[in-house]
Amino acid sequence: MQLSYAIVLLVLSLIIIAVAIRTDLLRNTVFDKQTFNVLATTSNPKPSFSLAKTQLAFWTVIVIGSYIYVAFFTDSKLAVDISGVNLTLMGIAAGTTVVGKAIDGSQQSNTATASTTTAQQNHPAKGFFFVDIISDETGVSIHRLQNVLWTIVVGGVYIISVSTKSAMPDGTVITSVLLGLMGVSSAAYLGVKTTENTAPQPQPNADKP
Repeated sequence: MQLSYAIVLLVLSLIIIAVAIRTDLLRNTVFDKQTFNVLATTSNPKPSFSLAKTQLAFWTVIVIGSYIYVAFFTDSKLAVDISGVNLTLMGIAAGTTVVGKAIDGSQQSNTATASTTTAQQNHPAKGFFFVDIISDETGVSIHRLQNVLWTIVVGGVYIISVSTKSAMPDGTVITSVLLGLMGVSSAAYLGVKTTENTAPQPQPNADKP
């Protein structure tokens, strides 16, 4: 990797990390504060990290960092050719965040779900960033893990391409198939997310006639 490119990505990453440490930039919205405090095991609990927000931050750093590198550290003279694949990647990341937020909002408005101790958003961060983003209310889940792994793979392809070609990737690097798989991965995550935090239905009392 070109040293200047690595430095740009590192600086942007450190900015995101610094803000995330001091704020809830990459964290879930707590459904019920009272339940959250009951489940807290530390004096200053933090909400768990959000996969959708993290994915958006990941692509924001990569796309913006790549643009800065190509525009200011190569011979392009600011004439950067930005392919539509960059718009698609950011669109997938932004769309995942927006839909994920809508799903959370719907679940939070459901009083049968919002105040439960099983709701993932009511649990403080476990202290391990990676565990947080790949876990739902039942623990580590395959639909979240596959989304994280696929995002890392495509992100790696993107970074390697920029590093070796000193240009923004186009459709010959991030192909329509790769974009389609990214979309399927995000759709699978969001589809299963709609079933997360499902409040258990009350069981009938067998003692009653």
